[in-house]
Amino acid sequence: MKTESAKTIQEILEEFLGEHRNRLKSRTYSEYVDTVDYLKMYLNEYAYHFLSSEEEKRYEDLNLNEDREFCDIFGSEHLTFTEISDFLAEFMVRRIAGIRTVMESVGRVTYKLFKWLHESGYMMDEGYEYAEPLVKQLKADLPKVIGVSDLIYDYAEAHPVKVPYTKDIGDFFEIAKIEPGKLWLKGYPTPMHCIGPVPVPREASSGCKVGWRISLRLLKTEKGWRIQQAGFIYPM
Repeated sequence: MKTESAKTIQEILEEFLGEHRNRLKSRTYSEYVDTVDYLKMYLNEYAYHFLSSEEEKRYEDLNLNEDREFCDIFGSEHLTFTEISDFLAEFMVRRIAGIRTVMESVGRVTYKLFKWLHESGYMMDEGYEYAEPLVKQLKADLPKVIGVSDLIYDYAEAHPVKVPYTKDIGDFFEIAKIEPGKLWLKGYPTPMHCIGPVPVPREASSGCKVGWRISLRLLKTEKGWRIQQAGFIYPM
């Protein structure tokens, strides 16, 4: 269900924290506060990308003339799966890139917030039913991509390519196939023929999932593809 509300995102998130303040131990509650702070940072800096042209005009006017931020302008209509998934799958990986425990707590609290938004009438049933399992999966995947990213980065640093190469490709890739110690990759978002096998640590390949996106610079040598540089991995 969804009820009409004039509350801003700022007020909604304050309500969420208020309902949990006295129910949680101080350490757990601090994780809620940190997660909400990260989410507001994301919304205020990036969520305008999802606005319609009319909403964008309103946002620019209020932001410029009244110094109001995104969370002080818009309400629950911009606290949906679109924003939540972009927050978890993009912002937390790219901007925060925290340690595994941080990603675990942010994923867990964000999932609880997502459920609370629906239970409190801020999200439609149809959108929630579709998105809930996806947000739950992001909650599980977010800490995993941090660990795998570290493994592949360390591997690339420890195994620099020092032999001649015939191709040099730096791009975002989507993981298309996985075998122990090997990945096959295709271009993202523009498809290309599959590249592989690309050697990675077995621990990294066992932690990867088909469909994850990864930023890499690949070199093709006489012995096959090798990773020259490794960047972030994104879970969607």
